[in-house]
Amino acid sequence: MKTFWLGKVLFAIGVSSLMITLLEAQAPEKTSSYLSPIAFFTAHEWDAKLPDSPEGMKRKIHAQFTWSRNGQAIRISNQFVIDGKARSYVDGLYAWDPQRQAIAFWYADADGNLTKGTVKMQAGQLIHEFEEIGADGKPSAYLAKVTPHGEQSWDNEILVRHGSDLKPIVKVTYEVADGRE
Repeated sequence: MKTFWLGKVLFAIGVSSLMITLLEAQAPEKTSSYLSPIAFFTAHEWDAKLPDSPEGMKRKIHAQFTWSRNGQAIRISNQFVIDGKARSYVDGLYAWDPQRQAIAFWYADADGNLTKGTVKMQAGQLIHEFEEIGADGKPSAYLAKVTPHGEQSWDNEILVRHGSDLKPIVKVTYEVADGRE
């Protein structure tokens, strides 16, 4: 009988230790105050529903943002999910760039394109000015307007830049992921 209770106590201690370790890994003790404008990204996993494909397949983007262990960067990992099957989309990092005095970001996508830019708060929106360098070496300029709606959703409007002109490409709303496909 003692062995039974001892096993239960050790199991409870082990589960508690695992939970503490997992929580510490998700939320660093100290995080960069420079990243506070985008810290809401880390509050949840997010889904942006996309229009169904011409073949009728359900599509979405699943986004995950996590603090780096040292609290000085936010990692991003996005996937396309088509009819419940995930495939890699982008992986990257946000960090404070003291030289530019701005949040900087870098993404590498599954096709070998590299995206790099900066984020600044302007009139309640996070303005992402960025350049995508294609796998062929050719650059394209973009601007994204991220509009947070509390901690439950946010809009991402992407525009392509041609000289001083901006042309809208897409606008999607990210909502807290519900875990269902």
